[in-house]
Formats: sequence, C-alpha cells, structure tokens
Amino acid sequence: MKIILSFLFIVVFFFSCSKKTELTEQQKSKSQVTTIKENISYISAKVLEVNRKSPTNYVLKILILESNSDENLPNFAVVNEEIIAKPRFIINDKNEIANDDSRNLNLKELSKVKSGEIVKLTVTRTLNEGWLILDYQKNGAN
Repeated sequence: MKIILSFLFIVVFFFSCSKKTELTEQQKSKSQVTTIKENISYISAKVLEVNRKSPTNYVLKILILESNSDENLPNFAVVNEEIIAKPRFIINDKNEIANDDSRNLNLKELSKVKSGEIVKLTVTRTLNEGWLILDYQKNGAN
C-alpha cells in the first residue's frame, strides 16, 4: 500500500512541476515584446499615390528605387518594395508642429508631390507606426 501511495505522490508531484514549468515558459513568451532596432534609410522612391488631407496630414504610397543607410544602423528599406509612409514632424514645447524647423518645412513641401514624381527621402521603420518620413530632400529627382 505504501508503494502505491508513494508512486501516486511521485506522479502527482512531477505532473504539477511540469505544469508550472509550462506556464512559466508561456508567461515568458507573452511578456517578451518584439522590437525593431533603430534604423534610418536614405531612399530614392517613385510616388505611386498621395492621400493628402492637409500639408501636415498625408500618406504616401511609394516604390523604393534606391536604398542606403549609415554603416552603424540597419537598412530595412528594400529596393522594389512598395511601402506606405507618413511624415514624422518635429514637435515643439507646446506639443505643436514646429513651423520654424527646416525639416518640418521640407515635410510640408513633400505633401504637394504628385504621383509619378521621384523623391529622395530619409525614412525609418517603427514597430507601432510603420514607415515614417523623417526628411525630404527637395529637387531629389535626377
């Protein structure tokens, strides 16, 4: 009788330990947040579509023609890939778009491009917001 009770105790003990380990592994995998490394790409792209509501509220669908990056940062922009990107404006202390910032002026100018134009952009890819345009080099077409 003692042997049977000992055997049952051992089985129950191992079963409960394996369940705890399994739950712990599931909890660990759920708590790990997927991130994207800091990245910046310098691209030349053809504008496919412009969805413009205002100079500060627009989205571009573009085809990447050329792509480069700094040596230290990864380049996620792939040539011949179509992406949808929106501007990332610099915000001032009042939590408003800084109208005196040259980069913001360039991004506002970018809102006026038309389908078919070639543009030179600085972009980054983020986990939550997708592709963001950091800067626009005017007269970027060759």
